[in-house]
Amino acid sequence: MNRYKKLLICILSSMLLLVGCWDMVEIDRRLFVGIVGIDTSDEPNKYTFYFSIPIAREIIGGEGGGGGGGGESVGLLTTEAYSLVDAARNLALRINRDIYFEHMRIVVIGEDMARKHLKAILNPFARQPEFNRRSRIAICEGRAEKVMGVTPWTEKLKAEYMDSLYAARAMSGKFIEMDLGDFFRNLNSQNGNILVSKITPNKTEVNIGGAGVIKDFKLIGWLNEEETQGVNFFLGKVRGGDIVVRDIRGEGTETFTILGEKTKLSLKAAEPVPEFLLEVYVTGNIASTAHYITYYRSKLESKDIERMEELISKEIESQILKGVKKLQEDYKVDLLKLGNFLQKHEPALWKTYEDNWEEIFTQVNIDINVSTTIKNIGILR
Repeated sequence: MNRYKKLLICILSSMLLLVGCWDMVEIDRRLFVGIVGIDTSDEPNKYTFYFSIPIAREIIGGEGGGGGGGGESVGLLTTEAYSLVDAARNLALRINRDIYFEHMRIVVIGEDMARKHLKAILNPFARQPEFNRRSRIAICEGRAEKVMGVTPWTEKLKAEYMDSLYAARAMSGKFIEMDLGDFFRNLNSQNGNILVSKITPNKTEVNIGGAGVIKDFKLIGWLNEEETQGVNFFLGKVRGGDIVVRDIRGEGTETFTILGEKTKLSLKAAEPVPEFLLEVYVTGNIASTAHYITYYRSKLESKDIERMEELISKEIESQILKGVKKLQEDYKVDLLKLGNFLQKHEPALWKTYEDNWEEIFTQVNIDINVSTTIKNIGILR
């Protein structure tokens, strides 16, 4: 009896070793989508979808390997469909390889789409786990097709080029840095109101400066680069970039490189409308000074540093006020998260304002105090 038990155990063990991945697809049979673009369509209830896909044999051939080279390193697939999932299924009828979205880097939505159908088109991204939540999302001024047609001169892969722009957060505060996962979390927590990256294409480059203003799940307008940086300063999200100011003597400009910032928001008064105080603390280095200091002095004096700090603080305050004014007066949407602040720190007060907050927000008073500290003035030899 023991002999049969041992034989049975051996058979069962061997069966475990024979188990394989029955649904495995070899990597050379897959197409990895880098960029997804979405535009409106002339067909009723349908949208136009674009898929930017790297072509491995051309990339390898272009780098000196075998198997190809000389052709386009990125292919573009286009289809008309009712949804993103439907579009992927349509491609299965034309393409002899499986399409994967795990390495998707950026989703680009055309302006007309964002103004009319944003909520519907985002649904599959939120529901389906196959779409990479770490990819970026951006809205194009005009049609997304223009972005999909960009041929960057610095990189072979469009997705790699565009994704690396968003990774340069320490270089500028003039764009919105947010992945797809954060986008959905913020969009839902703020009841369909959010700032999203703006992307502007030409033939060989894209510009990611500025922001699209989303209100009630629809694009309603834009912030320019300066206004976007002002809002980022308000929210404490600026990690780098430069501030250029005109010298007080009018003899040139001075450049301040931002190293970081901290903000403190407090409620000054509750009646008749809320009044807030925003304190902004910015640190950085001097990158360049006006020519008269460079040529007529061997070093900066303490009064020069104090003057620069004052000028830089005024410029940052000006940018913040521009962003605040645009959101309060033009778009009437609280993307400064003042309502969230009241809900968290003054819940009883928030209950009295909650139902009419959209109207009250336009009347809110905000005092802004900016304090700049210059850490390093550089070396002059």
